[in-house]
Amino acid sequence: MAHYQKASRAIVGKVRSVIDGLALHGTVTLAKTAQQLETSPRTLQRRLNQQGICFWALVEQSRYKIAAALLRDTDLKVQKIATSIGYRTPSAFSRAFTRWAGRSPTEYRNSTKV
Repeated sequence: MAHYQKASRAIVGKVRSVIDGLALHGTVTLAKTAQQLETSPRTLQRRLNQQGICFWALVEQSRYKIAAALLRDTDLKVQKIATSIGYRTPSAFSRAFTRWAGRSPTEYRNSTKV
């Protein structure tokens, strides 16, 4: 059983890594992620479901991690960050970021600057 759990964690880690790479280029889909992992979308979805993990939850986590780092470590405009991680409008990104962090992107950036 321990071997199965270790293999399952490794799969989730690989999926996270692929999602991170795709999120940096803006467009993340189940199909693109599965293609990079050389599996079918259905098989990928099934493997994640077996772990109780939702693909889109992983995408949201990745987008938040990348956005937070860009807000904290760069002076990129919020609009540029939004489009770089796949949001069509800054307002959609702002709503999502506020949901993730409990504050707006601008408030987050200001709170991380010394």
